Amino acid sequence: MKLRVSICTTSGFLALVLRRTLAGSPHVEPSIDHRTAADALAVLRAPEGLAIIDVELLVDEQDGGALRDALTSRAVPSIVVDARGRGVPADVAAAPAVVVVRGRRSGELDLETIEAELLAAVGSARRLRFGKSGELQVAEARAAMPAERAEPTEAPLELIVIGVSTGGPTLLLRLFEDVAEPAIPLLVVQHMPASETPGFAARLGEHTGLAVREVTAGPVPPAGVIGVLRGGGDLRLVRRAGALHLRHATLEGNPFHPNVDEVLASAVEAGVALGAVILTGMGQDGAAGALAMARKGLPVIAQRPDTCAVGGMPQAVIDNGAARWVKSPEAIAAALNAWSDLARRAAPAGGSRCLA
Repeated sequence: MKLRVSICTTSGFLALVLRRTLAGSPHVEPSIDHRTAADALAVLRAPEGLAIIDVELLVDEQDGGALRDALTSRAVPSIVVDARGRGVPADVAAAPAVVVVRGRRSGELDLETIEAELLAAVGSARRLRFGKSGELQVAEARAAMPAERAEPTEAPLELIVIGVSTGGPTLLLRLFEDVAEPAIPLLVVQHMPASETPGFAARLGEHTGLAVREVTAGPVPPAGVIGVLRGGGDLRLVRRAGALHLRHATLEGNPFHPNVDEVLASAVEAGVALGAVILTGMGQDGAAGALAMARKGLPVIAQRPDTCAVGGMPQAVIDNGAARWVKSPEAIAAALNAWSDLARRAAPAGGSRCLA
């Protein structure tokens, strides 16, 4: 059954963008739009459905204060959209049942960010609303994990590495449906036999329409091409004449091939401006490499364990304090797109950067 969504904004154009973006989700059904704070307040007082509230309505002289109070006290999840980056009141942003989508250009309508992150916000709101039993579980969900944040990092990255194991192929096929062509070199380190990675790379490319290929020792594929590391053996990253290369590695006693820790730790050693995502998987591969990244101030995202086929790998990254964010698959896709958007905006200022 689809969740009915009420869109509350004074802007007919923003309502159109929100409605069009929501059409990309099979789980929701937009209902009628509402144009005033009084109407939005009536929506929040109803127990059913999901409300999307434009932050502009919170400054309405007559009903804005009551709308703000309703948002902060409501147990049913709501989404607050700040499309112009003017700021969300701190009490609203901190409310346990409020998911915020923020524009990044102060005073300007940032439709790109809204379009990239709205569905992830809807996914977060749905998980806050419904547990496995269908009961409302806002308090438990908020207590169990850090809030999902929209901003993925502060500076452009040079490379993204995704580490994944059990449950990975199914998740990656779904995850990359929502990922645009990456503007940063991106490597997938999936525990898999050597016989399987060529076919998986081809299937991922065919399914998503993205450029995907199996890679082994040699230059790291350029931005726009997703590299799936060849299975059955281990690789490490090195910097040669300023460019990033993969080199074969031999790890004694390593049961996981290719090894996520080796890729991450070697990238840190090479001074790579690296971002990492640790997804579903058994064991702790990736935790040590992620911790090395965190000590250098590099961004690490862990998949929410409750969304994993097996939560061991991301839970290990959360437990050792390396995860800067803990996100759902939808929010991870939005973060990958945001990392690419940041790289595109920074491109005119110069090429890739590395850590000193």
